[in-house]
Amino acid sequence: MKKVICFLLIALAAGSASAQSGKPSAAEEKAILQVLEGTVQAWNEHNTEKYFSYFTQEAQWVNVVGMWWRNLKEHRHSLNIFMDLMFNKTTHKILDSEVKMLRPDLALVRHSWQLDGWKMPDGTDMSDYSTGVMTMIMEKRDGKWMVIDGQNTTIDKKAIDPAKTMNK
Repeated sequence: MKKVICFLLIALAAGSASAQSGKPSAAEEKAILQVLEGTVQAWNEHNTEKYFSYFTQEAQWVNVVGMWWRNLKEHRHSLNIFMDLMFNKTTHKILDSEVKMLRPDLALVRHSWQLDGWKMPDGTDMSDYSTGVMTMIMEKRDGKWMVIDGQNTTIDKKAIDPAKTMNK
């Protein structure tokens, strides 16, 4: 009996460790990536109402130049202005993505991106700043994955990443 209980405890511990390993199930990963892809599609349609339908009301966001919007109202207000001024002809492309589970109902989602067509209001081409990495935290609420926080970082194309030169 002790052997059976020990075996069950070990199996339970192994299952728990596996659930916290960071790898989502195929179904959860698909659902989470559908949210990411939905935000990108809405961006490419320049449809901020659709874009924000993937965010919670209290979702915070830090944009590529460090502006920190502490809720959906601030993010929506600011993005609507920027969408009209300089992002209205952009196309957002996902280059690579990954999902890491923090808890069964909480996921860290990163993707590298390229943004084509970005110009400042004075016509300055922003191609040098048009690649980056976005991090989103998504939470499953009432069976639906929603963005609760995020940060977007532009990649400095002149920077040299030491990790690219290491032996793996």
